[in-house]
Amino acid sequence: FSYTAKAPNGKIETGVREAKNTSDLAKLFKQENYLLIKAVSEGEKAKSKKLSLPSFSLGKVKLTEKIVFTRNLQLMINAGVALPRALRILANQTKNKKFNKALLDISEKVIKGKNFSDALSDHPDIFSELFLSMIKVGEASGTMEQVLGNLTSQMEKEDKLKAEIMEAMMYPMVIIATMLGIGIMMLVAVVPKISDTFDSLEVELPPTTKLVIGLGNFVSQNFILAVIILAVLVVVFRMFVKT
Repeated sequence: FSYTAKAPNGKIETGVREAKNTSDLAKLFKQENYLLIKAVSEGEKAKSKKLSLPSFSLGKVKLTEKIVFTRNLQLMINAGVALPRALRILANQTKNKKFNKALLDISEKVIKGKNFSDALSDHPDIFSELFLSMIKVGEASGTMEQVLGNLTSQMEKEDKLKAEIMEAMMYPMVIIATMLGIGIMMLVAVVPKISDTFDSLEVELPPTTKLVIGLGNFVSQNFILAVIILAVLVVVFRMFVKT
């Protein structure tokens, strides 16, 4: 096999070595704390494969998808599969177009000699700083399998915590949504009628009552504008929460 491998010090080395198959070759390098990047048999013809992918992709990569990816990558490396090949296989298995494109890009960069962690860092919207730091540790210490296992466990705990938080927040969210719905209905249907009653009495109203009546009149007369303003406030609130 003609091979490309990464030495423990991070240096990329190429050469020719005998082995029954790529799995045995990867295990030989693993015993020497090397990471096999690419292996091509002498009789194999290199075929360039161009993949037609969209120039952009919508959506995001879910945490559960990254958990499956990290766990499977650990198993494949442990089985002796070369890193670029493992990335391509996992890219073909995912249904997320954004994740597929990112994994194929990372695979190509690793084949060209780029560090795995550096290739991952080109996709900060998918892989967190913690993920990158852990991968760097695995590359430097030659414990990539253990690091991937630790990352899988950490992300599974994070996913479980998020699920518990969402479950706990469900009831308050339903109550708040119901209160908002009732409040909007009151402003649109009830407050304008009460306003007419107060006008007929010709009495001085407290500032808070004037504010509620004014808001109700505004919503009833400019309903579409009120909906737009509410939508903008919701978006701003979501952006604030994410910080």
